[in-house]
Parts: sequence; C-alpha cells; structure tokens
Amino acid sequence: LGDNAEGNPALLAVRMTGDLVGELSVLDGKPRSSTVKAASPTRTRVIPGRDLLAFLSTHPATAAAVHNNVTAKLREAIRDRIDLNGAPVALRLARVILKLGTAYGTEVPEGVLIGAPLSQADFGSLVGTTEQSIRRALGTLRDEGLVLSHYRKLIVTDMNRLREMAHGRAAAGRDRRIR
Repeated sequence: LGDNAEGNPALLAVRMTGDLVGELSVLDGKPRSSTVKAASPTRTRVIPGRDLLAFLSTHPATAAAVHNNVTAKLREAIRDRIDLNGAPVALRLARVILKLGTAYGTEVPEGVLIGAPLSQADFGSLVGTTEQSIRRALGTLRDEGLVLSHYRKLIVTDMNRLREMAHGRAAAGRDRRIR
C-alpha cells in the first residue's frame, strides 16, 4: 500500500506466499516507499536489514536471486503501466485478473481461484478506477462467462477466453471487444 496524491491508500501490488517484500529500503538505504497489509492471516519472517545485507555479501547466489527479484518487480510495474494505461476499465480488469490467476491461481472445479481475497475497492486500486466502475466491469466479465465472483472471492471460469480478451481479441464465438 502507498498513499496517492490525495492521501488515500492505494493498492500497488499483490504479493503471496514466498514473495519478498521490503527489500528496496534495505538495498538502497532509503525510507520505505510503501507498506504491506495482509488480507488474511499470514505468517511472515522479518530479517533485519543489516543481517540481510551481511548475508547477501557472503552468498552471491542469493544476492543474485534478490537482484533478479527486484528487477522482475520493476519490469512488472513497467508492464502494468503500459498494459493498463488508457485501456477501457473491463479490459484493464481482465488483464489484472489474468495476471493474478496466472501467478497465484489455484485450480478448483469451477476454474481458477484467485488466491488473494481482494475486494472490489482493491481491484479498483489495482486497475486505477472507481469501485463502481469495477462493479460494472465485473458484471461484463460475468456476463461473458469468464468469472464467478463472491465476497472477496473470484474464480476465472475460462482462462483461455480471459487471455483472449486481455490481449484485446474478441471472445471466442463473439464479434465484439470487451469495453
């Protein structure tokens, strides 16, 4: 979470089991640019910055892995900025859901369960729009038969068609683009 220009919290990214967080301030010695808030009960391990730096200085393979992790997050942020900038809300939402389903989804009988318990406001923050717009966009994705949504629970019922829509192609058997 970070604060936007109006001082309101903004969800910047979703992190799940095994993800490293808080490493930037350790690596560059500057204050944290955001904070972490768990969406559900979570077990974490806190490594003091000086201990992490000492460990990385004597374990080059781990240092390279942390470097690659930071680089991947930067590339992800750039890709998100490009993919979400100026696209219609439902298309942006489809892209965010596809990304979450691919990275953190779990196979369930109905399709792929997004592992993070995100609210419509959370999706709005990730997509860069209002909760009301997310409600309409989710309705579009439900009408297209792509998702099932319940309170803080989202299941992608057709990852292939969602992928088609996220890439701006018409849904299978349909001749219109998602708006």
